[in-house]
Amino acid sequence: MHARLSTRLVRYAVFAAGLACATGASAAGAYDGVWNVTLTCPAARDGAKAYTVHFPVLVGDSVLHGDHGEPNAAGWLALDGRIEPDGSATLVAQGISNADARAARRARKGTPYSYEVSAHFDATSGSGSRTTARRCHLVFVRT
Repeated sequence: MHARLSTRLVRYAVFAAGLACATGASAAGAYDGVWNVTLTCPAARDGAKAYTVHFPVLVGDSVLHGDHGEPNAAGWLALDGRIEPDGSATLVAQGISNADARAARRARKGTPYSYEVSAHFDATSGSGSRTTARRCHLVFVRT
């Protein structure tokens, strides 16, 4: 297991070095690094129950990406977007419904969905809100 971890770390280091070369060895973005996200959605008028999920996101060259759950499977959520130099961001959440009591409009299992999040970041934290329908809130903490 230790050998696999070391191999993985070497691959990430090589990837990061290649990314730096591909971007002209530009300085890291002010928001680059690993962030923890807490997504909280209150109960909805249509009867969907409240829920909270936690997951990490990675920011590189001011581009944010993170996944919660197994990619392209029921219950998956991806969060993507660019953080501007002033800390503002419009993020896109897309996922696949898990068809449980938390799903908006009682979406069937496997139903794709997406929504935008308006967010703002500073050096160590950030916050955001879903801009349509159910008002979910996101809290970002830099690790």
